[in-house]
Amino acid sequence: MKYIHPLKHQKTSVSLPRVSYRRLTAARRIFYRHGLSYSDQEIYRRLFRLFLKNWRGHGRKTNSLRRYNAAGKDYAIHPLYVNQVLYAALWQRALHSGESISRMLDLAIRVYLPRLLEELLSQPSTTRSSDRNMTFWKARYALRVHQHPDFFINYECETQRNQDGNLEYIQKVRIIPKINLSVTQIWQLMHSAA
Repeated sequence: MKYIHPLKHQKTSVSLPRVSYRRLTAARRIFYRHGLSYSDQEIYRRLFRLFLKNWRGHGRKTNSLRRYNAAGKDYAIHPLYVNQVLYAALWQRALHSGESISRMLDLAIRVYLPRLLEELLSQPSTTRSSDRNMTFWKARYALRVHQHPDFFINYECETQRNQDGNLEYIQKVRIIPKINLSVTQIWQLMHSAA
């Protein structure tokens, strides 16, 4: 099997409803007004991480992916560049639950984009001109029941048996909070996790 690495990127595309992409563009403008310049790809990456962190699915693997591009809706194809570790974790989640990566991103834009705005704009920054806006976003974020500290996502796949017509393997996605990690551990995870 190929070795995946967080510093190498997977180049693919996603299909998003135009309404979702407009929400993303509006959020990017809000970030820019507050001195933060994020590309679509950076916002996608952060949204995917929040999506994986908050997924609480249980049960058996689905039999196939669900249809996403419903007739009558207006979709557009957008490029997607995410690191290989995050992409592998997303594919594991897609195969298990039956949701495409496009559908995951669409849901993340609708559900987690406001949380991402509040979280990033409530942090102190040297580039921002006004602390008044920071207190507004901090107050909004404080109302959230679940506040997640920064974290890493690690993906591992190990083949346990591949002989006599039997293939057994284990896929693991681990969410590792950055709290209580040493500088050395953070450095190591930056080179092995998303």
